[in-house]
Amino acid sequence: MPDQRELATAAALEIPRFVSATVLFHTAMAERLGVSPTELHGLQLVISGEATSPTQLARALGMTTGAVTRMLDRMEAQDLVERVPDPADRRRLLVRPLPDRLGEVSDLYSPMARFFGDRLGRLDRRQLAALLGVMTDGRAFAEEEATRLRNRG
Repeated sequence: MPDQRELATAAALEIPRFVSATVLFHTAMAERLGVSPTELHGLQLVISGEATSPTQLARALGMTTGAVTRMLDRMEAQDLVERVPDPADRRRLLVRPLPDRLGEVSDLYSPMARFFGDRLGRLDRRQLAALLGVMTDGRAFAEEEATRLRNRG
């Protein structure tokens, strides 16, 4: 059995491979849907509720609002999303997923969701808490680093 240092090294080396495989998966999924990987990422943000306005979507994707407007035009043409007036402020728009293709998206994700559901279901509370902590801290750090790199000039 590897010691703690060997396990930590193996885990650290596996992270970029996992990220690369995930990018490949999302690229293949985007191809099946007939959209770009960025459009798929945007759709995921809209479906999850993380980005409900064009401005939020631009911020989450690291894009300009003009680029997101063009992306949303393409996504609307693909029947993936719609822009609707915000009932709380009619000057603003909300972005909502359209139900037409959500089943298709769900079908493509379901094998991966089942795999992770099965794997995570085998972990005890301590293991799940540790994994969640690494993923949460890693996401926050990656976001900070992305900001730092963009602002570096």
